[in-house]
Amino acid sequence: MKNKVLDSIVKIAGCGIPIFWAGVISFGYPGVMSSYWQEKFHVGNTETGLVLTFMLLALALVMFFTGRIHAKIGMAYCILIGTAFYLIAFIILYFAKSIYWVYVWAFTVNLGCSFVYGPGLTTVQQAFPTRKGLVSGIINLLFGISAAALSPILNALLNHQGYNFVNLLTISIMVISNMVAFLLVKIYIREDNRSQQKANSLHDMTVKESLKTKEFWLIWFVWIFMGASGISMITLSKSYATEIGKPGVSILTTFNLANGLFRIVVGWLSDKIGARITGALAFFLTTIGYLVMPHTSNLLIVCIGTIGVGIGFGALFTISGPLAADIFGLTNFGMIYGIIFTAYGLVAGVVGPAISGMILEKTNNNYTIVFSYLGGMAFLGTLLIYCINDKKRKTDTNNTDTPEMKKSETEKKDINDNDSIMVEIECQLNPSLK
Repeated sequence: MKNKVLDSIVKIAGCGIPIFWAGVISFGYPGVMSSYWQEKFHVGNTETGLVLTFMLLALALVMFFTGRIHAKIGMAYCILIGTAFYLIAFIILYFAKSIYWVYVWAFTVNLGCSFVYGPGLTTVQQAFPTRKGLVSGIINLLFGISAAALSPILNALLNHQGYNFVNLLTISIMVISNMVAFLLVKIYIREDNRSQQKANSLHDMTVKESLKTKEFWLIWFVWIFMGASGISMITLSKSYATEIGKPGVSILTTFNLANGLFRIVVGWLSDKIGARITGALAFFLTTIGYLVMPHTSNLLIVCIGTIGVGIGFGALFTISGPLAADIFGLTNFGMIYGIIFTAYGLVAGVVGPAISGMILEKTNNNYTIVFSYLGGMAFLGTLLIYCINDKKRKTDTNNTDTPEMKKSETEKKDINDNDSIMVEIECQLNPSLK
């Protein structure tokens, strides 16, 4: 059993390591570097808010295609492609002469992120299909907690060692880590279960079928409202802390900790009470957090509100994968999830960070208006997630004994072993479950 537990941990680590660094780039870098970019390139909140917009745009445009590519070449080679985009992006950042170069960096670096996040989430859910919430929570924990862990370090290095040093150190560690992850995935994860995929496809929706469902569009709009509400905190946290006279990185660190640490709790809870109810509870915490924060300058109360925002944003990532997999199945999950992500990239990035920055400039930094606006969006997300029917739909309930399904029994046994191992790990973490 110990060897099997170790094997499962290694599988999760192989997908989790590159996703950890994707989280550093997505959630940490814009917050840490925004003030530096404003000073160096003589721009304001609106211009730096667009950095996240370009990051999200990249995800929106390519997540569908990375889902298709992952289905053909597997997770290991997706890691290599993502790493190549990271290298190109940081070369661009090194030679940046204006904020427009930073926009190109943001778009390019998130092309790299798109090759590791969606494929990684798909891979672990396929490996542990009855513990999708838990493994999604673990992967998304790494995605979210990475920025909380490294933002203070990056901020300190920026102040003491300089901008170019931070960029060089970051990309060097990312490349080394991703090469380790490539080897782990290549050695330990089987990605050639074609017969299993054919068997699953009898019950799973195609992309075209999913687009005809009410559930798809409800999830899509949830990503707009909650995505905009959550992602805005990344760029607003540091400037708001400065506005109320508190340490610049304190609110950002609190947000990233809550965004990351609670994801595994949210994932575990979604396996118990369902992703829909879990999401509604978490999103409502975001609503409360945003409505409380602008009415106090007490750092403790502000951080408590920030925790609510972080929990809701982390829950959005954690529950969406298992929820979509339960409704649409895993066969075409990568492509369907990629289309869902267009809401986050094409719309949320505009109605969130960009408009928030514009409101601040037009209202002379009136955070009450901005936070009320974002809290209202979180409340709309709460209502929509509650309206979703999270029961899995089947396109064909007949022919359950097809040759493809019989041929895949070995793969199913391997997957069931993985799930039993995850149950054992849960029991070790929480003895009351035994």
